Amino acid sequence: MDALQIEKLTKIYGSGDTEVVALSDATFDVAPGELVAILGPSGSGKTTLLTTIGLVTEPTRGRVVLDGELIVDHGWPAGLDLKRVRREKLGFIFQAHNLIPFLTTVENVMIALENNGVAAKEARERSVELLRSLGLGHRLDHYPALLSGGESQRTAIARALANRPRVILADEPTAALDTENGKNVMRLLKKLAVENHSAILVVTHDQRMVEGFDRIFEVSDGRIVNERRNGISADA
Repeated sequence: MDALQIEKLTKIYGSGDTEVVALSDATFDVAPGELVAILGPSGSGKTTLLTTIGLVTEPTRGRVVLDGELIVDHGWPAGLDLKRVRREKLGFIFQAHNLIPFLTTVENVMIALENNGVAAKEARERSVELLRSLGLGHRLDHYPALLSGGESQRTAIARALANRPRVILADEPTAALDTENGKNVMRLLKKLAVENHSAILVVTHDQRMVEGFDRIFEVSDGRIVNERRNGISADA
């Protein structure tokens, strides 16, 4: 079963002369373990696509099925618990790592688990294991101010993975990093997608950061205009 299914997802702001189509008829599926890039310039609609899938922006029409659950059906279905879906099935990684400055590295990961009802002892054990797997075992008790840019982003990735989400949404996760650290983060995301059977969607404007992606969707003026699979280009 696909981790994510998107059908004719559309977001329109305003109406009449002021109507702006931010996203138009986006349709694709993402399988578990797949790393997908949403590539396009600023204002192309890629972030609208991500925030709509992430239940931050309510779409005008279209459907989204996440891990077998219908979460968008021409808007949000009546009775859908948005917070539950975000907490249980989605992980988020942002351009700014958004770590809590007065919490240590391990505490920044633990809080995601504790907010999902995991007891403190288990939350710490799982957080320590996850951070060590990401090469941060020596930084567990450091505060964010003492971490490098790459270490901060890896901590944010650990936090996004903590609840073992089916889908991870990453918005320009390497924009604040240099090229080498940015590519390291992208390689790490691919490794984690395979190991955790998660579908990972990465929004980026930087062509240099999409090496090794399974698929690349190019977005322009709110539409997916091209799809590349394993180096093969096919017009959408």
